[in-house]
Amino acid sequence: MAGYKLISSDSHVVEPEDLWSERISPEYRDRAPYLAHDETTDQWYADGVKFGIVVAGTLAGQRFEDPTKLTFEGRYEDSLLGGFDPHVHVTDMDADSIEGGVLYPSVALDAYSIPDSGLLSATLRAYNDWLADFCAPYPDRLRGITMLNVDDVSEAVEELERCAKLGLVGAAIPIKPGGERYDNPIYDPLWAAAQDMEMPLSLHTGTFRWNKEGGWQLKTQMADAV
Repeated sequence: MAGYKLISSDSHVVEPEDLWSERISPEYRDRAPYLAHDETTDQWYADGVKFGIVVAGTLAGQRFEDPTKLTFEGRYEDSLLGGFDPHVHVTDMDADSIEGGVLYPSVALDAYSIPDSGLLSATLRAYNDWLADFCAPYPDRLRGITMLNVDDVSEAVEELERCAKLGLVGAAIPIKPGGERYDNPIYDPLWAAAQDMEMPLSLHTGTFRWNKEGGWQLKTQMADAV
């Protein structure tokens, strides 16, 4: 492996507990996603809807030869600090001889479950701002992926442009949009903008958009939407 640089193309951060209470735009402050400490686990809520998997930050680095020990329950206090702190994150990368990482969210992957489109956009904007700050100390090693709400294509283009200026290097869109399929021409302005800005678009598993006709599209295969 001498001479090769190892790049993690699908690394994850863990959103801090105060991300949305501190960063969401003022008009959505009273509806900001919040973390509830339930009886057996910590759980994110927004507008009464459960979303996000806290355990994503608590299982990192563990081995599970016994699959029965896997659980979707977890506490924030058990998450590794590298999920929240870029300096610790880079130290963890050094321990694994990783030169650079492309960063996706943990909780915000499931934010597409939030039914209200305005609240979803505000939630993702706040996350994108935080991620840009997370990557800023190590621009040559940490590359952040913007999260886009494509319910309104013109709004998605504006957010892509904004996040490119913040230093983020690509964007994720939901596997299954809430409206038209991705072969519909309404998305052409987004494809054109991404190409012009050299901002690659990606699809990450688990990003299913809620819609009023079908609720959460959990059983729709990626190929149906792409």
